[in-house]
Amino acid sequence: MAGLRGPALIENLYGPLGSGGQTLTIKDAIYSISDLLIRMGLNFDDSRAIDALALPDERYVFRYYDGQDQRVVALEFDADFRCLGEVRAQFPEWIGDEEYYPQYSGH
Repeated sequence: MAGLRGPALIENLYGPLGSGGQTLTIKDAIYSISDLLIRMGLNFDDSRAIDALALPDERYVFRYYDGQDQRVVALEFDADFRCLGEVRAQFPEWIGDEEYYPQYSGH
């Protein structure tokens, strides 16, 4: 994974964007990806849930779109919803439009 960044890193770690589930079972409770946005305090007007995956060792990843930063975020957390780390990628990188990023971001 050395040298990977952005979309390539996220997809190498967690699979293609959108390939995860729309629900996640944590400690016998089933959470929809919309529920995860709320549970994790990420339910802003411009955030959109993408998918979620269970990882080994009671770790999980939740992928969502952060509209304010124009980034896709892969947020890794444990069964107590403690953040273990995150990887972010600019949205234009996903669509192959990096040179126009300032146009999308409003900066």
